[in-house]
Amino acid sequence: GINAEYGQELKQKWQDQLLDILFQQYPSLRTKLEYVDVSTPLSIQHYLWTPNGAAVGLECSPQRYSDFDGVQKHLDTTTPIPNLYQTGQDTLICGVTLAQLAGVISSFRILGFKKSLRLVLQSVFFPIA
Repeated sequence: GINAEYGQELKQKWQDQLLDILFQQYPSLRTKLEYVDVSTPLSIQHYLWTPNGAAVGLECSPQRYSDFDGVQKHLDTTTPIPNLYQTGQDTLICGVTLAQLAGVISSFRILGFKKSLRLVLQSVFFPIA
């Protein structure tokens, strides 16, 4: 593996380069920046105890999303066990926003079409103040 000192040097190098690019585009941010943290696959591997620095469970590859039946299977939050639903980042595609969307899709599957539609229409046209 890579030693910790080299890892810190590498992170500092990336941080410096990225901040240079940021400040070229937005110079006024230079005086407003309070904290910077750079993460690398080595950081992820260390903190999440994941092999090869992977931050997501399932592989995000073209093969995973090019097979229509496979994609349909991944988008279905139901399981063979009655009333057991799955949700989370690996239900759809990796990422925080899509993990949240997976929760919405799971709740829609649980509620069914009519109750889900009612919930959406109610939240759009009659939001809770």
